[in-house]
Amino acid sequence: MRSLYIGGGTPTVLSPSQWEKLAKLLAAYFDLSKLEEMTVEANPESLTQEHLSFWKESGVTRVSLGIQSLRDHELLRLGRLHNAKMALCALDACLEAGFLTSCDLIFGIPGQGLRDWHETLRNLAKRKVPHVSAYQLSIEPGSAWAGVPVSDPSDGYPFYRWTQFYLGQKGYLQYEISSFCIDSKWCFHNLGYWYGRDCLGLGPSAWGLLGGRRYKNVRDLDTYCRRLEAGKSVKEWTERLSGDAAASESAILALRTSWGLNLKIYEEKFGTERASLLREQLNALPNHYLLRKKDGVALSPRGMRVGNAIWERLLRGF
Repeated sequence: MRSLYIGGGTPTVLSPSQWEKLAKLLAAYFDLSKLEEMTVEANPESLTQEHLSFWKESGVTRVSLGIQSLRDHELLRLGRLHNAKMALCALDACLEAGFLTSCDLIFGIPGQGLRDWHETLRNLAKRKVPHVSAYQLSIEPGSAWAGVPVSDPSDGYPFYRWTQFYLGQKGYLQYEISSFCIDSKWCFHNLGYWYGRDCLGLGPSAWGLLGGRRYKNVRDLDTYCRRLEAGKSVKEWTERLSGDAAASESAILALRTSWGLNLKIYEEKFGTERASLLREQLNALPNHYLLRKKDGVALSPRGMRVGNAIWERLLRGF
């Protein structure tokens, strides 16, 4: 095992004794001696010094903090349980404890202005937060936001472009379409997703990828526990990607990163015909969207701004 990610948004609701039990279970069932990275997600309102102390003793290297915004009116609009002061206190505590700290942000919040967005970015850059991820607000069916009018997706373009410019000026590398880091502090675990490494997903709603087969576990906790107790599978569904679907997904995921796609390796994996088809699709794109490399290609900063349109074009080409 090379990386371990404890997510779900709210692992901080666990008490120190529950964390101790979880740590013992992980050590009993998995060889953690070769871990390169261990990440825990945290929310500002439930993070305590006890959590940080225990994580430090347990080998946690990275904390992913769900800040979302550092403007109180935006956090209120999002229905978050913390305010900007709580978020900054949690952030400072993580940094002082020596964790590689990542902050998740959301733009495209109804009523959000570029000045508000800049202030959030400025506060993070001022603290030299090692890692920042910025996502446009999306509405899931059945969520509290479902049916509420929000900004057109194209309205997120100025926020995204400013993020690229401002963080770039402050020494951050955009190593992935939504993620920025300083001093090569990228998230090793997330890179595994983009380059198709096997990932064992445990727990309700977890996703996994093993041996080319992707799966998702059932969402409901009671159903998950009942199936475990009955010795039944907890997977809600599985799928095996092959042929054109696997080839297009592999290209799209690699192109999310600043390293891009190695076309030589791609051809060895998926064959000359699919590699030639992909080259045709890429060559049809405007040159300013691409960065040509010795054995491959990556998206330029301008290309990343229109990434969704490029993915759709590549999918249609297979």
